[in-house]
Amino acid sequence: MEISAYLDNNATTRPHPEVLEAMRYYQETLFLNASSTAGELLGAARPLDDARIAMLDLLGGVTEADQIVLTSGASEANSWVMFGALAPASHAVTCASEHSSILTAARSAQARGQQIDVLPVNEHGVVDQESLATVLRPETRLVSIHLANNETGAIQPLSALAKVVRELSPGALLHTDATQAVGRIPIDLVGALAQVDLLSFSAHKFHGPKGIGGLFIRDGVAIKALISGEQEKGLRGGTSNVPGAAGLAVAARLATLGLSEMAKVAQLRDQLEARLLALRPDAIIHSRSTVRLPNTSSIAFPGVAADDVTEQLALRRICIATGSACTAGATKPSHVLTAMGVSFDDARATLRFSFSVQTTQDEVDRTITAIEPLLRSTQ
Repeated sequence: MEISAYLDNNATTRPHPEVLEAMRYYQETLFLNASSTAGELLGAARPLDDARIAMLDLLGGVTEADQIVLTSGASEANSWVMFGALAPASHAVTCASEHSSILTAARSAQARGQQIDVLPVNEHGVVDQESLATVLRPETRLVSIHLANNETGAIQPLSALAKVVRELSPGALLHTDATQAVGRIPIDLVGALAQVDLLSFSAHKFHGPKGIGGLFIRDGVAIKALISGEQEKGLRGGTSNVPGAAGLAVAARLATLGLSEMAKVAQLRDQLEARLLALRPDAIIHSRSTVRLPNTSSIAFPGVAADDVTEQLALRRICIATGSACTAGATKPSHVLTAMGVSFDDARATLRFSFSVQTTQDEVDRTITAIEPLLRSTQ
């Protein structure tokens, strides 16, 4: 079934045709186990190195490929950080608007006796430097703050937050879940983000395949393996996902080139917001007053049942979301919006539109045409 309009790219993106072609070769022809003798001799492991090298450019020129450890995706990488970076009874800090994979892992760490402080965010979804300073201790082991939010697109002032961490907890590791940011904004791990020790990413957020991502581990950072084994230099066991790595390599190279196209993506996002505000002047754009990802718009339409709207649009083959795909179907409102102080009613009336470099003007037009009667009927 052909999709008429796809504005749910924060949930997943459409794999680029070159990605699928690269994967097909390693699925059908060179399908060998990369760790086997034949696999090593015949080049089945080559995509693993290609993926790491391609990610170096996308992450801002980090020069050591072995600092990239491939995983099944960012959720695994996030769990790995929470389990592998914390010693028994150690202290960690995260924030209330994190992805559920971080918050769930943090709750598990708490149940094991580790001390976790969950910072609030302000009405824009941003962590305040003063709030961070109040919970840091000299013995704090880990601070995990996402780079950009999956629901509102709010970008955290990570460079400024890192300075606070280094001043008050110099021994702490700084981790960021950059899943929504990679491929959408420039990442500079040797510049603005030079203080970041660990960074999670997923290929399917930048037109790569599902089921592969990774964790950047800066040189000198020690972290225990979550999955035991010999692969990935003993840091992540399990048979290597060679087709996924081939797809990741291509997607990362295309995403590096595609960063220059994100200004056009922002123009489409801004146009959609202006047209929706013309339809519903009472609409509320979350995180509009802070720095956001260029591709993300989270809008509350008072009186609208967001779930009903997304279902009606889906029947017309138009894809948007009410929040994170990981919480779709939940009866409670988004924890991100709740953390920002958004009311229960407005949270339940919120729709998320997320774009990519593949989004077209026609898709925006079709979405506006289809959603207009649904929004007007509630006035």
